[in-house]
Amino acid sequence: MFTLLKNPFHKKVFFFSIPIILSMFTQQFYNVADTMIVGQFLGVDELAAVGNAGTIVMLFIVVSGGIELSSEIIFSRYLGKKDLQKIANGSINIIAIALTISITLVALGFLCLPTLYRWIHLPNELIPFTNAYIMTYMIGVPFIYVYDISRAIITALGDSKHCFYFVFGSSLLNIILDLLFICVFHLGVFGAALATIIAQALFMFVAFYHLYNKIKDYPGFTWRPHIDMIQVKELIHITIPSVIQQFVITCSFIFIQSMINPFGSEIISGFVAVNKVLTLSRIVVLGFTQAFSIYAAKMIVSQEFTELKKIYIFFIKLSLIYMTLIAFLFFIFPHLLCQPFFSIDNYHEGYQFFKTYLQCSIAMMFMSIFKFMNESLLRSSMNMTYFLICNLSDLFIKIIATYMLLSPLVTNAFWSGETIGKFVSFLLSFFFIYLVNKKREPQ
Repeated sequence: MFTLLKNPFHKKVFFFSIPIILSMFTQQFYNVADTMIVGQFLGVDELAAVGNAGTIVMLFIVVSGGIELSSEIIFSRYLGKKDLQKIANGSINIIAIALTISITLVALGFLCLPTLYRWIHLPNELIPFTNAYIMTYMIGVPFIYVYDISRAIITALGDSKHCFYFVFGSSLLNIILDLLFICVFHLGVFGAALATIIAQALFMFVAFYHLYNKIKDYPGFTWRPHIDMIQVKELIHITIPSVIQQFVITCSFIFIQSMINPFGSEIISGFVAVNKVLTLSRIVVLGFTQAFSIYAAKMIVSQEFTELKKIYIFFIKLSLIYMTLIAFLFFIFPHLLCQPFFSIDNYHEGYQFFKTYLQCSIAMMFMSIFKFMNESLLRSSMNMTYFLICNLSDLFIKIIATYMLLSPLVTNAFWSGETIGKFVSFLLSFFFIYLVNKKREPQ
């Protein structure tokens, strides 16, 4: 690994990726810590309820995820062109659009909750806990939109360090408030949701103020949003496929959740726990992917294809080294990874599900390295149709395969279906990269 860092440019992109990885890790560590606090201090039913609530909440922040991804690409390209005026105008425009969308979605969300509960077959005993969490969390969705998109623009402008500070501060505050509201004030799952809203709202203002200080002196800066049709087309071109991707990801979780819920609270808790661990384990690779995406967008605009290939290979090698270490941990220490979520002695069935799912996901994790990097390259090169097909194939095949395997494999259907979906999209991602390169060669 240290040999890989001898190249000065490799070292530069590596250290740019570190704050991104730390931001992702801190954010996910909070999510895991939140789950641990709920599971250890409230109980398995509350943990299962929060897991279900988290799946539903994702429906209302998918647009934020889509705009966040598109903002990184769009503003990286503007930076590559040194178009400061579009950076200044675009920042205010995109945040205004996102805020409007978030408020609309929250209003719709409150009306749709009973229907969503029926869709995922939420057990009746979990409804009060799930309802308390979601109703509170939804109030903070507009804050989350502005917070996430402000950070995305700041990162695209090359300042990944401050974004890490914001995420670290909000996550630390979130955990402190979690412990205070749950353990001291005994507010239950309502306290967990309230802690998130307060922390996100506070650091939304911090992130937005930092963004304002970066762009206020750029030419053409104004607080008044206005329509730039070229900019709107760029935003739509990337945002809509990204939103569709995020939406389908969330819907796939809902379908999978509806299939897991009939197995009861113990299996649900095992499913929640293993997904938290898998998400944490992917953070380094996703951080490399995000850093690669930002650099790729700039390099494609400036036609630096040789350097682009070099950093692609560089990040692939780093990711393979990292994932080998993770695979070792999954095989040797599954009990230590599960214990923080619930007692493995008291909930043996939940632990066995956790262990099997975790260890059988290793092949999928290695395939994901190439899939994520290839999809990142497709997005950065504005090949959004290929990007979308690659993602949707993964998700639809996962759902269909899981459903078909549920009867013969029972709970083993969940990791099997996900692996099949990942394998197909892994192959497709290479095929689409081949098509993109073939189109470029004659030029």
